[in-house]
Parts: sequence; C-alpha cells; structure tokens
Amino acid sequence: MKQLCILILSFLWIGTGLSAQKTLAKQLGYPSNAKLLIIHADDLGVLHTVNEATFKAFEVGSVKSASIMVPTPWLAGVAEYAKKNPEHDMGIHLTLTSEWKLLRWGPVAPRSKVSSLVDENGYLYPDCNQLWENAKIEEVEIELRAQIDKAIAMGINPTHLDSHMGCLFAQDSRYYQLYLKLAEEYGIPAMVNHQIAQLGGEGSPPPVVINQILGAGTTDYDTDMAAYYANALRKMTPGVHVMIIHCGYDNLESQGMSFEHPYWGAQWRQQDFDFFTSEECAKILKEENIHVVTWKEIGQLVKH
Repeated sequence: MKQLCILILSFLWIGTGLSAQKTLAKQLGYPSNAKLLIIHADDLGVLHTVNEATFKAFEVGSVKSASIMVPTPWLAGVAEYAKKNPEHDMGIHLTLTSEWKLLRWGPVAPRSKVSSLVDENGYLYPDCNQLWENAKIEEVEIELRAQIDKAIAMGINPTHLDSHMGCLFAQDSRYYQLYLKLAEEYGIPAMVNHQIAQLGGEGSPPPVVINQILGAGTTDYDTDMAAYYANALRKMTPGVHVMIIHCGYDNLESQGMSFEHPYWGAQWRQQDFDFFTSEECAKILKEENIHVVTWKEIGQLVKH
C-alpha cells in the first residue's frame, strides 16, 4: 500500500466524540458505556493463503468479520466458503486499485465500459492518486456496482461496504457520495466514522456512524505488532470501533505477492493472524470487557 493510503488511514483512525456511538450501542442492545469492537480482516480473495488464514481465524480466533476484494484471483474460494457458512460476516472491500508489483488484477466490469480506471495493460491503477487523476466518476460507479452484483450472483450475502486503500474517501466528495448511495441502495451499512462522515459536508449523515477505525501502521510493524494491538485493546474507550487487520500465512504464495514490499505483506499478515487467534488476545478482550460484534448485527439497524 502506498504512502498516500497510510496518510489517509492515519487521518481516519483519529478518535471522535461518543454521543452517537452511545446511541448505536444501545440500539445493539448494550449499555451506552459498553466497548464494542468489530475485528475486521481485509482482503479476502486476494490469495488462497489469505482466504485460508481468515477462515481459520473465524473458527479459532477472535475475528468475526471480513471483507472481500471481488476483482481478485481467489474470489471463487470465498464464494464457496460463504455459501457453506452463511452465518459469517463478510462485506465487500470495494476495490479500485491493484497495488502489488507482481500480482495484478483488472476490473470486474468490461474494460470497454471502465477504460478510465485501467492502465495501458488493462490493470487497475496501483494507487489512489492515479485513480483520481484518470477516473471518470460514472465509470467508477459502473465498476463498483459490478463488484457488488458479482459477489451476490456468486452466492455471497454482503454485510457491509468498505473502501480498499481509502480510495473512496477522496477530496472529491463524489466518491464518498457514491459510496453512501450504494450502501443505501443495497440496504447494507458502509464503514464510516465521524472523520469520514465529514466528507459529506452539511449533507445528511449515514444511518450508522462508528467511533474509531483502528489499525497497525508501518511504525508498529517495524517495532512490535503484538504490543500495538494489546495496547490498543487495553486503551479502548466506550463506543463502537473497528480494528482492521490482514490475515495470512507467511508462505511462498504470500511472499510472492509482497515481493519488495514488506508492509501489509507475508510477515505482517502472519503476525496479525497469530495475535488475533491467540489466548492473549482473547484474555485481553475478556479483561477489558470488550464485546466483539459484527456488521451483520449493525446491518439489522439499516434494513429497508
């Protein structure tokens, strides 16, 4: 992931006031001072190893939510799992970029209909900046609808929407407005905190706004990922929060994807998997009285 993504996400992970979150906690059946957490594994579909590690984390760990990159090579494996495990919480990681050096993918929609979204080789651009410089917003909408529709056609019942690399949180508010429009039309929540909601200006806020979006950064990876996660959980305040992680196994497949790019790569994903399937994680959640919830539960609040 590129430096721009890091800056965007670091901005989005700033905590905000609790009044709306107290209301959301109550709506979910918890006291207003409860600490609620969605542990959210990104990038399902990108690799077989990411799929397998995430599914294992569902079964033996504290991970209860994930999101799917529809344009990626291992989508079929996700669809097969989703049909066999309909109770699991899996949303759509709306994807407009293809950031890895040697693992690339193109759009779901026909390239002739979304030509402004692809480079000379037919791949999605590697970062948000290039997307924003070249994309036509009407073609962005075509592609995002194609991703959601394909997932549904393959038997996946999306529980929420979120944005890969934060590309839908551009200064151009049309991206954010499109994000909310799709969430409303498909009747599922979009991952939005108060910082993201400000992109809508004076417009009506979405029906669900969470408190914090948390996640490890490059400094945490360079020092101690487990320490970051343990500290973040122990310092968690009342409200509804999301912890974004990336599960995977540190094997040849994963190493091939993250060739010359350690961040969010093979070792990073193994460390995320290790912590969130550990007894230490489960112990901290219990000690801090943190309730793990899902987008599926939140989605019941916005059903048409």
